[in-house]
Amino acid sequence: FSDDIFDPFWGFGVTPRDLWLSQRRQHEPRNHRCLWNCDHGTEVAKKNAEKEGFEMSLDVRHFKPEEISVKTVDNHIVVEGKHEEREDDNSFISRHFVRRYALPDNCNIQEAVSTLTADGVLTVKAPPKAIENKEQVIEIQRIEEKSPSHDEQKNKQNEAK
Repeated sequence: FSDDIFDPFWGFGVTPRDLWLSQRRQHEPRNHRCLWNCDHGTEVAKKNAEKEGFEMSLDVRHFKPEEISVKTVDNHIVVEGKHEEREDDNSFISRHFVRRYALPDNCNIQEAVSTLTADGVLTVKAPPKAIENKEQVIEIQRIEEKSPSHDEQKNKQNEAK
């Protein structure tokens, strides 16, 4: 049997320990997750919007790249994975998940990017918004005709009095 069928934490995301263990598991005879003494339940996420922006990683190794979608809805990133029923060792399985992440206000959702590694780790990043500069340069427009000199303007003002 596949060990994934016994994994109660499937779909919870990637923890820092999972990333470390994934390198160790390549050399182990059985490729499985531990069911006890593991820190499951949260994905690796950084929400330091002011300096680094938003970043999250999610384990999607059970899905083909074409079965995963990442999109923006309002101020959220929505990750969805779905595959139809298929044979998995001695059984049939279908999987579907939707995760929605609220982005901090300081993140630029228009510049969000996602990457998928060969071992099935999906990473989504949204950079911080550019800091607005309070200084503004005002363009000087050139006019071809000459303006009256300062002295000529004073003389016209004195004559009007």
